[in-house]
Amino acid sequence: MASGCDGLGGSLLRVALIASAIYFLTLSVLIKHAPAPHSMPRTGALSSDGLDLSSNSEQKGGTQSTKEEIRFDGKLEIEIYAEQGCKGEKLIYSPSQDETLCEKCVDMCHKQFPSGRSAHGSVESFKVIGSGNFDPSWSVDAFALCAGAYSYKNPEVVRKGVKPSDGCVNTNKKANFFTFEGFPDVVMDIEPKSYHIAYSVESSLYFGYQVYANYYAFQESNQPENTGYTRLLTSSEMDDLADTVPTFQAPRDQFSLRYSPVNKPDVVAKWFESDNPPMEEVIVLIDPDNWLLRSVEKIASKVEKGHGIAEQAFFYKNPLVKELYQLVCEKNCDYTPDDAAVPYFIHRDDLRQIAPLWRTLTIKLKQMSFDDPSLNKKFHNIQLDWCAEMYGYVFAAAELGIRHTIRGQLQLRDVDTEVSPAMEKRIPMIHMGRAWFPKGTKSAEQWRHTEGRNFAYRGIQVWCKCNWTASHIIPWPIPEGTDFASRQTLRILHNSMEHFGPLPKSKYRGATTKFGYRKNFP
Repeated sequence: MASGCDGLGGSLLRVALIASAIYFLTLSVLIKHAPAPHSMPRTGALSSDGLDLSSNSEQKGGTQSTKEEIRFDGKLEIEIYAEQGCKGEKLIYSPSQDETLCEKCVDMCHKQFPSGRSAHGSVESFKVIGSGNFDPSWSVDAFALCAGAYSYKNPEVVRKGVKPSDGCVNTNKKANFFTFEGFPDVVMDIEPKSYHIAYSVESSLYFGYQVYANYYAFQESNQPENTGYTRLLTSSEMDDLADTVPTFQAPRDQFSLRYSPVNKPDVVAKWFESDNPPMEEVIVLIDPDNWLLRSVEKIASKVEKGHGIAEQAFFYKNPLVKELYQLVCEKNCDYTPDDAAVPYFIHRDDLRQIAPLWRTLTIKLKQMSFDDPSLNKKFHNIQLDWCAEMYGYVFAAAELGIRHTIRGQLQLRDVDTEVSPAMEKRIPMIHMGRAWFPKGTKSAEQWRHTEGRNFAYRGIQVWCKCNWTASHIIPWPIPEGTDFASRQTLRILHNSMEHFGPLPKSKYRGATTKFGYRKNFP
């Protein structure tokens, strides 16, 4: 008796497979040589709210249309020059380039010419290059403001519809943002990289609910199936949340009793020294109050050994950072440290080198400020007293010659400017802190906070991680008109409690009181 692909059934199947192969081969050839359809959605185009950053599916006339991803031999590039007449140093970008808030786009914020000169405000000219099966509908638009990294309703048009036939276009240093228009969604040859999400905490009531919310957000954010996730716990013993949340535990460095943020580089270093270090190619270091909203696979795929990606720090371009670096550096002292902040997307081998030096420099910086308190005053504008750990990281990377591409809005903080609904779809994660209900919301009065008066313009503050009730009093339901960051904060808090249940009462967390909220287990 014939079975499987043998016999008459097998013959018919082979015929069908051959016919299908011929059909798809013919179709692929037609697609390869066909011009891009003029009706192709333009993801870089501007709307009244700024960039049109809608998702791949668009509702049109009540029916669903999906953007088609194809391969073809048409080519479009932009060459960006530091001198007029398209001369001098240049940068080259293709439609595979993207920024946090847009695809097929590039802005000059955080970019540098090969000499190290900042490209922001320095672009004197550019030209569009087309080759192969170039479609005449393809073009490049130029704008004044970096709308790929920051949310602008009006990025200010400098020049629209630039094509290869236009030759060199002088910009007089006005162009900082470029979008590729009319170009189809191409299947880009970007090889995905495995990655691991990690963050540092202690055992306390303050961190406990953040851990639940962080893990819940990770599970709901559509990361690839084999993405790693670890809570890096500084504690004398493993706690009871380890049964629920993947955890690495290490004892504390005694210096943390004087400056607790040193726990972060210390536990990361001990993680790499352990018998179970991370094996994924890229490590995504976040904070416990960074809650993921969507996959960060595409960002992680762009990390290379020796070159990571990070959020723009609050001390961006502050000359005091370089001055502080000179006080502690032992090599590469001519380097200008990258103004990087979490989330850090960093190659595993790089972080293995950075971590112990990060710890050493953090302790060195704090010990200097303990020995000479005037340093805290001198570097008050960059918050040396509390943020020494941040400088420890960027200084360690600088000494090792490891660079970071700095990007805006890899996270959205609670106090950041609100973004448009279209841009909400691209924010990778929030960095929570407070939540507000719209002014005039009657239900808000039962949760109104007196803290946070400086943010009264945002609405009625109903929740804050600074308040000892944050672990168990979650305003709900969320009224219409609530801002995006507040909405996501309260949604994740509420849903994580529904999913995991209340935090268990144990020796690992203090009492639900003002004094027990931040009490850490030894």
